[in-house]
Amino acid sequence: MSWAADTDPGARPDPAVTATEAGRLLAGAERRIAAPPSVARQHLLRVLRDLSFELRTEQLSLLEAVRGSKLGGVTLSAARVPVALRIGLEADGPGCRVGVLLADRWAGRVGRNWGLTSAYVQLFESVLGAVDDVLGRLDPAAATTFPGWWRQTGPGDVAIMQNAASLANRAGAMLSRHASRLLDGDSPAQRRAAVSRSGTDTFVFETPQTVAEVPAELADGMLMVGALIAGRPGDMPPNLVAQVQSLVFRVEEHLASVPPGSAPAARFTVEPADVPVVTFLHQQARLRSLLPVRNLRTCTTCRLEKVTNPDRERLQERTRRTRDLATSLSAVVTPYVLAGRLAQLNNKGPDFACPRCQGMDADETVVTFCQRCGDRRAETALRTCSKCRFDFRSLVAGDRVWQPRQTPPATPPPVTAAPPPAPPPQPMPAPAPAPGWGTAAPPQPAPAPTSAPAPASAAPRPVDPEAEQWPRPPGG
Repeated sequence: MSWAADTDPGARPDPAVTATEAGRLLAGAERRIAAPPSVARQHLLRVLRDLSFELRTEQLSLLEAVRGSKLGGVTLSAARVPVALRIGLEADGPGCRVGVLLADRWAGRVGRNWGLTSAYVQLFESVLGAVDDVLGRLDPAAATTFPGWWRQTGPGDVAIMQNAASLANRAGAMLSRHASRLLDGDSPAQRRAAVSRSGTDTFVFETPQTVAEVPAELADGMLMVGALIAGRPGDMPPNLVAQVQSLVFRVEEHLASVPPGSAPAARFTVEPADVPVVTFLHQQARLRSLLPVRNLRTCTTCRLEKVTNPDRERLQERTRRTRDLATSLSAVVTPYVLAGRLAQLNNKGPDFACPRCQGMDADETVVTFCQRCGDRRAETALRTCSKCRFDFRSLVAGDRVWQPRQTPPATPPPVTAAPPPAPPPQPMPAPAPAPGWGTAAPPQPAPAPTSAPAPASAAPRPVDPEAEQWPRPPGG
């Protein structure tokens, strides 16, 4: 694969992307393969790990990762320059569409002014080539029709800056190798969750009749559970897996289409058929929040398994970084002493080291333990412990996800709510009228103006003793 010519319409960048990343060194590609998104996502995660990228966002439809550092970029090494990688996954019939974007990660958009164009072109080729290799293995037929990569690197490089950077590479290789981890942070990156990143505290799923208000942290857990189920469905019904994947994709697309902090991001309309899926994801996310979470790492060489506690690892990393920073600041700050001090303090081993074969690469998944018998459960959807038959779902049996929609009436009460009119009176003997009250007047050409005969259709007027004490009008 090589860079496409400017006349190739299939290898041109999205104008919206180039406008957003104006002034940066960019490269990318778009591929369509016959494999489903969940399968492509698993293989792409392995590629990112092999290329030493650090995940920042891990969603079902989006993967974001970074590599390199600003200090390491001074060396003009393609393996050390700061770069950001974004991979978008979208369902396309039975297959999927994969979009890849690479961009420099300098604080100021002046990458080419530092003479880094050649280094970034080399980096772009290696990363895009690795992505094409794994996608080509998933769909060899589509790999023969992949268009060329596109890139946007400006007018060219600055040769004098390349020479200066070459000298800096020989003089400061040791310093950059050991100091970049301390400056950029060596702990695992906090993977930003989609709902929490939108700036809302509560995410609402709504139908015309009901709503489900979910805290943002729990909604992020629902999306993560959906991604786990799509990647490892196990013995779950295929229809349910397809519904979960579809719902997670739509929620992630909704969050991506709304700017962070906008009010519409907090509400998402679902179809009535999605109500059981939302309830299922809410149940599984609640179980994960109640049960202990552990990571199961399986060595890719000898398949040895090791269970780790992510909370303990974070505490250990925080303690180590605090100690290293305090010790390095107390040293005599000269280039040689500081470089030696950082080399000593940052001599930290890899995140994983197999005790059997000394392998440093492992597959990682989430596991938990049964609260009754202590058996390890590795399935993504927790239901019943196969050893003691404990029902995990009983832990959240009292949760009510959906509530009736509370909408105040915007219009006055309907007319049908008013009391019906009185029915016409039935013929009955008229009571003896009181003197001067209700006596019919004799026939005359015109009725007297002061007379007030009772209408023939009106009901007989009840006698009010208190009203009878008041003086009557003339002729009444």
